[in-house]
Amino acid sequence: MEDFIAIAYNDLIIFYHSGFFSLIKFLVGIYTIILFVDIILLLIKVGLGGSLRSTLTGMNVPREFTTKKKQARKIWQDIRQKLESNNETDYKVAIIQADAFIDDLIGRMGYKGDNFGERLTNIPINHIVNIEGMKQAHETRNRIIHDESFVVSKEDAEIALGQFEELLRSYQVLD
Repeated sequence: MEDFIAIAYNDLIIFYHSGFFSLIKFLVGIYTIILFVDIILLLIKVGLGGSLRSTLTGMNVPREFTTKKKQARKIWQDIRQKLESNNETDYKVAIIQADAFIDDLIGRMGYKGDNFGERLTNIPINHIVNIEGMKQAHETRNRIIHDESFVVSKEDAEIALGQFEELLRSYQVLD
């Protein structure tokens, strides 16, 4: 058995130092260089320079959904904290701030539109969870802005913020 192993080892050493194996190493080296250049060219064609985040994650999402979840949670917690008061004005401010925060996130996702309502309308079905709920919450925000006599109860504010929270939960920003 030892003789067999010694012979096999010697044969491998001879093959390793042969001209044929050197040719194989040379061809594999050239092939590796070609693959590397192809990968670089494909990344340039896809637009690596324009959106690294989109290339890495497969979609264009704001950092608050990936690496800055803690900051997004803090912002959302500050918005949510306004519901702890018994002041209707705080409820309205919370809805307006939540709407602006979610609008900013969706705008940075690349959805087109001049305002949040248009962006929500332009989002294809099943791209984002709870589009209809966010439209209703945005409608509540619009009524707050355009109708001074519009009354917002704590329950209404909870419902509106809950609609926006579904988006944050879908990206695991909120637990």
